[in-house]
Amino acid sequence: MSRPFTDPRWLGSLVDEALASHDPAAARSRLPPDLGAPGQPVDLAAAARILVARSLRTRRSPAEPLPAAVGFRETVLDHIRLLLDLRLLGAGTEASGPARVRSELAAFLAAATSEVELAMLAAGPPSSAQVRAAERALSTAGARLREQFWPPGDPVSGLPLSSGHVAVIRRHLARIAGGYLRTGRLDPAALVRHWQYAARELVLLAEALAGLLGCAAPPDRRARWVRGRQMARLGLRGTVLREARRGVAAPRPPHELAVAAPAMVRGFLFEQILLAQLRTRLPGEAPGRFAETFASNAGLDPQVVVAAQLEAAAQSGDPQAWFEGSAGREAALDWHALAEDWGAAADKVVERVSGAITANLSALATEIRETGELGTLLGKAAGGQRLTPEEKRKVRAQLVDLAKAVPALAIFAAPGGTILLPVLAKILPFKFLPGAWDKDRPGAVPGPPPGASAMAAPGQEPAGPPSKVPPKGPGDPPP
Repeated sequence: MSRPFTDPRWLGSLVDEALASHDPAAARSRLPPDLGAPGQPVDLAAAARILVARSLRTRRSPAEPLPAAVGFRETVLDHIRLLLDLRLLGAGTEASGPARVRSELAAFLAAATSEVELAMLAAGPPSSAQVRAAERALSTAGARLREQFWPPGDPVSGLPLSSGHVAVIRRHLARIAGGYLRTGRLDPAALVRHWQYAARELVLLAEALAGLLGCAAPPDRRARWVRGRQMARLGLRGTVLREARRGVAAPRPPHELAVAAPAMVRGFLFEQILLAQLRTRLPGEAPGRFAETFASNAGLDPQVVVAAQLEAAAQSGDPQAWFEGSAGREAALDWHALAEDWGAAADKVVERVSGAITANLSALATEIRETGELGTLLGKAAGGQRLTPEEKRKVRAQLVDLAKAVPALAIFAAPGGTILLPVLAKILPFKFLPGAWDKDRPGAVPGPPPGASAMAAPGQEPAGPPSKVPPKGPGDPPP
């Protein structure tokens, strides 16, 4: 049997497929109105954060995993689709012909896999040499992507790294494309900086996940071997690879890691820690304390905390348990319809609700403490326990009452709003369950004072509602 994705032309074929199916008008219509208005100046960094986040949100049931070859193919296609959507935000990109767009995509993909020289040649002035360089760039980038991401997923006893690794390369691609769209060219020095920044994210991510899993159970000999092997798949080399292996073998405690991580990476690491918790369902209270300690010592702005919780919940792709049995014993759950609704809901929640929730943190805490049962039920669901139909009815009834006091929650209590409850369940326990608001408890993450909205920490940009300007990136270096 032939090994998949070994033909040097496989990535070029995927680029051709994505170009043939890409409808700029349809893609522009999917952008948030603030970003897609023709003729209006676009904040490329803010736009990139939104588009990258959307590309990472899970739209299907985790109980129905894709075959390995299909999953790998879709992941790479999503890299390409993200780049095509980002190009729509640049001035004058509509005038580029398919051949030029293809060369640009080749250059971006090569740069993201550390092939800077090939990327510069592929993005050069149109010529027969430039066309040949683009083909070499696609072939080489395809080989690098296969080395890092095939087969997809994480090995048994390994770290839950695959989702974060995909997120890092998407963010890396967005920075490369953003620089090109701002200036109309690639800067080799900037490409090197972008690669170093992405490598740093991967090193810290691997250490954070090793620490998270280690607080639940120390790794045995096989786990240590597997995790060391995982580092080789990250595309790191030399001293950076050795640093990653050291961090995984002996991760620092969360308070030290939070302080050591660059400020712009802390929000991303926190989001990935939360996502790993949701997907691995680690036992005991230690993983939750690990996340809280990291967030507390990272000095994250409250809105960055909420946005990270929202993204982790949306990326976890696990709303199904909330709805099992809700259709009655005789009716089967229509998961495909649910997944379609969930995809739309995830974008709506993350981009429109997190600002409102953040601005009402104190009111939410007070109201949920007073209702009591609501917090308990949401905590039960977020912990992976299945709610009975009667408990689900109680949650909705209490949310209706709660929305009268806190209008930000009206979206959850409205007809059809129960589709959004999986996200709410994942957010609220961290910030609102009894104990999380005990300011004297070590590692507690404080909310804003009563009546205060979320303010940026010193040296950070104020964070507006995510639908307009999301919180300053977990991970946006200067261009």
